[in-house]
Amino acid sequence: MAEIPELIKIVIETLKEKKAENLVVLDVSSLVSYTDYFIIATGNSSTHVQTLADSVGLLLKKPEEGLKQENDPQANWLLIDGGNFVLHVFQPNARKFYALEELWEDADRINVD
Repeated sequence: MAEIPELIKIVIETLKEKKAENLVVLDVSSLVSYTDYFIIATGNSSTHVQTLADSVGLLLKKPEEGLKQENDPQANWLLIDGGNFVLHVFQPNARKFYALEELWEDADRINVD
């Protein structure tokens, strides 16, 4: 995971520790002005999706900075705006339906292994 900010590396490791599935990081810095990376992950249940989002949310909570999180009561898709990244955590069917990797196919993929 060279050449990406340390915070992104920490987020990726946190998601891996919490057993996120199909983890993908897209460099969208040349495509959009509001963020540099999309981090996309799948959780296997609404509880797992919520746990993944909450774990990243805890990393980002700082009194001087606001954390923007969009909530879905069924936890099909949770989104966290981390400033230079946007985290998308899906349940499998929602991820397939929204197909962000296809929508942003022009973005460079970052190897997270």
